Amino acid sequence: MKYIALIGSAAAALLFAGTSAASADEIGRDIRDIRRDRADIRHDVATLREERAERNYALKRELRALVHGNFGATEAWDARRRQEQREINGIRGNLYRDRVDLVRDRVDLWRDVRDY
Repeated sequence: MKYIALIGSAAAALLFAGTSAASADEIGRDIRDIRRDRADIRHDVATLREERAERNYALKRELRALVHGNFGATEAWDARRRQEQREINGIRGNLYRDRVDLVRDRVDLWRDVRDY
């Protein structure tokens, strides 16, 4: 009887040790995901700032061409401004998705820490 109890205790200990190692691996993965999401957000914010500056420059040039009566240049700068705005909209969507991913990874981390 002692032998069966000893084997059962050893199996239970291995089961719990395996669970904690798996949980530690999940926690580490969540922390890496959070760091990656934060880096993506910082990159997207910087890119968004640059694209907005380019869009604003195109708007100023468009208005200057309009004031001077250069309608061909006005249309060209308008097309460029519209292209910059499309890029801004894409970056804003990417930034939104990155923020959603960050929230999900934080929830996963706290769930894993709680269950650890």
